[in-house]
Amino acid sequence: MSSIRRIASIASSVVLLAAALAPLSAQGPTAPLVVSTSWLAEHLTDPGVVVVHVDNRDYTKGHIPGAREVPYSALTIRRGSVSTELPEPDSLRSLFSALGISDASHVVVYAEEGPRATRLLYTLAYLGHAKYSLLDGGLDQWKAEQRTVTKDVPVIVPGVMTPRTLRPVVADADWVLARLDKPGLALIDTRTTGEYNGTGNRSGMPSAGHLAGAHQLEWEQLFADGNVRLKPRAELERLYAERAKPGDTVVTYCWVGYRGSATWFVAHYLGYDARLYDGSYQDWSQRTLPSRPGATP
Repeated sequence: MSSIRRIASIASSVVLLAAALAPLSAQGPTAPLVVSTSWLAEHLTDPGVVVVHVDNRDYTKGHIPGAREVPYSALTIRRGSVSTELPEPDSLRSLFSALGISDASHVVVYAEEGPRATRLLYTLAYLGHAKYSLLDGGLDQWKAEQRTVTKDVPVIVPGVMTPRTLRPVVADADWVLARLDKPGLALIDTRTTGEYNGTGNRSGMPSAGHLAGAHQLEWEQLFADGNVRLKPRAELERLYAERAKPGDTVVTYCWVGYRGSATWFVAHYLGYDARLYDGSYQDWSQRTLPSRPGATP
């Protein structure tokens, strides 16, 4: 190989590596992060579109035609005493491939509760998948517009998901501790007021307060219906501008990484470099790391 061709080959490799390691907010998916029911109705039969219904109990009662069911429990595992963590990448790729998802698929996700859908979207982002969207309004909006609902289970042709560089969308306790109370980090606590203040708990989950500097933002505040239909983008931008500065890395957390996936997704949607502290406050408290009680960050 000539020296010129060798240099060109090295340069090309460097560019590809840089692209692979680029933060998610910089590289970005090549599909809208939020799509309407009208958009989905128009594209429902596109061969590259895969609709996923994250189920709790309602898939068998009726779903969007062609939607594939995945139980929320398939998206998480228990590691030690931390109850909600990302499964191993190979396991996740097998799960999504079985749903008919391939590298080029545009995955549109909905669920009966916002964080069920955003947890799946977070998982796709983690795997480095390029095209995924939240269906704004979900099945409720679809039904309200009197669009077709079916109980038929689709025949699924398995897809192929190529292993990719994992995206830096996960934060752990050490990562947060190294940046705590320093410029450039915007922490968002996606828990109830009692949990945030340290004056109460939720379903028996104890709290002594919040991480230093964290601002509270409950996930329901992001949705016009408190559940699956997002507020207008301008309103979402205002909510985050009150809690983060331009250029900040937004790190969200809750008790176990469920509610925090919703505030992570909206931060990502708004263009922030965003991460979810997946172990969240459960992990933080088990490590006996410091918490601040009270209503102020």
